[in-house]
Amino acid sequence: MASNEDTQPVAIGPQPSQVTDTERLQKLNTDLENIPLFMTHLPTDDTNPAVEALKSLISEEAPEDMAQKFKTEGNTSFHRKRYDQAVAHYTHALSFDHDNNELKVSLFTNRAAANLELHNYARVLEDCKSALQIKSNTPKALFRAARACIMVGKFDEADECCEWALRLDPESKELRKMQDDVKEARRALEVREKEQEKRENARLEKREMVQQAIAIRSGLTFDLSPDNMKKRDLYAWEVSEHCVELDPESAHLLWPVVFLYPESKESDFVQQFDEATSLYDMLATVLAQPPPWDNQQRPAYTVDSVDTYFLARPLGGMEKDERLVKVKSTMRLATILENPKYNILDGIPSFLVLPKSSPFTDQFIEHYRQQRLVNDSAITKSDK
Repeated sequence: MASNEDTQPVAIGPQPSQVTDTERLQKLNTDLENIPLFMTHLPTDDTNPAVEALKSLISEEAPEDMAQKFKTEGNTSFHRKRYDQAVAHYTHALSFDHDNNELKVSLFTNRAAANLELHNYARVLEDCKSALQIKSNTPKALFRAARACIMVGKFDEADECCEWALRLDPESKELRKMQDDVKEARRALEVREKEQEKRENARLEKREMVQQAIAIRSGLTFDLSPDNMKKRDLYAWEVSEHCVELDPESAHLLWPVVFLYPESKESDFVQQFDEATSLYDMLATVLAQPPPWDNQQRPAYTVDSVDTYFLARPLGGMEKDERLVKVKSTMRLATILENPKYNILDGIPSFLVLPKSSPFTDQFIEHYRQQRLVNDSAITKSDK
């Protein structure tokens, strides 16, 4: 009788697989690669029977028959409005070598029709040209070429295509309508060009009026940042996205102006600041309500609790050369901008707004005072 020590436990039921999910996935991918439908590339040898069977089927059919089959598939895709697929089928059909010129012409004109729907007008013209090289009396090719020419603004060429096609098919109502379409498109383009020319002339006239107004105000000085120095075809006041404008009624300049708040690192942009308006009046509008970043119950930024400054920088100078200049809020913008120390950088005047009584303001002013002392000391030493 066997002892209990010799008896081994026997597992009951299905055993867990020792193959991991990764291994199963790899095997599945390998199996699928052997099926032509799922192949990502053709095998380099001749060992796959399914692939060889397909090759033999293809090789058994005449190239012309294969081209006709792909043309049929292309037509089906076209009628289903799957124009990309239609182009692909027609292209495949054209890859077969045969002597049926009628079929070739049909494939080129059909592919042109699909490309018309896809707005590939250059390809339309290429296919129509290919069709006409094979058979010059092909109204469809001429019709589709004319349509493509209209879309790209080649109206003379469109007229030529229509006239050529009408010699082949004088009774065609479609071609007569196409001729009308060419005339209408030409007229529409002429109207657009005249409107564009009118707008451009108005813009140039307005531009020169602004330039003349600036020239009259001889005290204005402009400076450019390095990025804008290359814009030699522009006036200094128009290098930025927002430009000064001239009010035709008052003849006042309307400036784009930036108010900077150094303490909060915030800013306000005024698109049209009338030069006849004082800083006080403009700030009364800008600060009519406490800014979102200010104390809403006890705002530090109101028109009566702030002072206004600008940074005076020599032409072509750097930040270290800047000096802080206080501005009387009752002064008009025009007067401030004509200050010899004020240089309008990139066509947009800017001002610093600081609370009248604030530790930050004291520190800010002291920073520029120390910077001025350092610069003055450096100048004194260089003169010795």
